[in-house]
Amino acid sequence: MNIRKFIPEDAVFCFKTRANPFIQKFSSELSSQAIAAGVNAYMPDDYIRMAEEMEFFILEKNEKSIAFFTIKKINKTTAEIPLVYIDLDCLGSGIGKTCLQYVEKWILSNWREVKELVVDTIIPEYNGGFYIKAGFVPTGETTCNFPDMSLKALRLTKKLNADGIVTGKMTK
Repeated sequence: MNIRKFIPEDAVFCFKTRANPFIQKFSSELSSQAIAAGVNAYMPDDYIRMAEEMEFFILEKNEKSIAFFTIKKINKTTAEIPLVYIDLDCLGSGIGKTCLQYVEKWILSNWREVKELVVDTIIPEYNGGFYIKAGFVPTGETTCNFPDMSLKALRLTKKLNADGIVTGKMTK
């Protein structure tokens, strides 16, 4: 597997990879209006803009893009993972775990002052267990604002200790 920086040619891949789970997987937790708002929240040009505003990575396997994720600094000591999306054909194969491990290593190498990593999910029943296995702890409700609507979300947090070592271990 290879992880590299986003390039503008990745924008359509990101759009499709993010839209597919909204359409195919999230209907048990989201209304049809929320699914439409989620799919339409980011068009390909938005991904190009995001890459200018935050750290943006593509994960490839056998030279094929299969996942993408972003990292954003919220303040001096807190970073956020705004997006993690995996090709649906690759779910359950450890790709998500690989993405999160890369995020943590990248933060420890580049933003040593960051002591907390957060992620918000509008589908906690679907993916909350994944984040909890990765060492995140639910810390309360928040809101994710899409252009067409705002949705309630669950915030999960993972502490980093003073030595720059992630607390909590990822489990199988």
